[in-house]
Amino acid sequence: MTDELVFETYIKATPERVWEAITTTEFRRQYFFGSTIEGDLRVGGHVLSHSPTGQLWGDYEIFVCDPPHTLSHGWRSLYDDELAAEPESRVTWTIEPQDGDYVKLTVVHDRLGGSPKTAEKIRGWTFVLSGLKSVLETGSGLR
Repeated sequence: MTDELVFETYIKATPERVWEAITTTEFRRQYFFGSTIEGDLRVGGHVLSHSPTGQLWGDYEIFVCDPPHTLSHGWRSLYDDELAAEPESRVTWTIEPQDGDYVKLTVVHDRLGGSPKTAEKIRGWTFVLSGLKSVLETGSGLR
């Protein structure tokens, strides 16, 4: 089993717009299974994520917050008892400007060594990032 999964995509958008898509409910609902995000986006703060019906999906501590470049936070999947019982992992979003008004978005989900069920589930990042890219480039998400 791997301790780290890395996902990359290129998006025709500004770093600020990608940051907004990652950190606001307005965008998140369109590409992240209808979920919300709210909380304190500063190091040591906590961000909550809820399902469309209000179920708590995640309570993430912020480790790094450097808008619009890097966001790193804890990850526990609270929507499933088996996943919630596993140790916390970490998600780091890195936004890098590229030529031609693109950004390279890299998502690293690591600290998965003791969380095999979480590691299997989070392979869905590919779907999430495809949706994020679609929302930013066309205005329409995958939901």
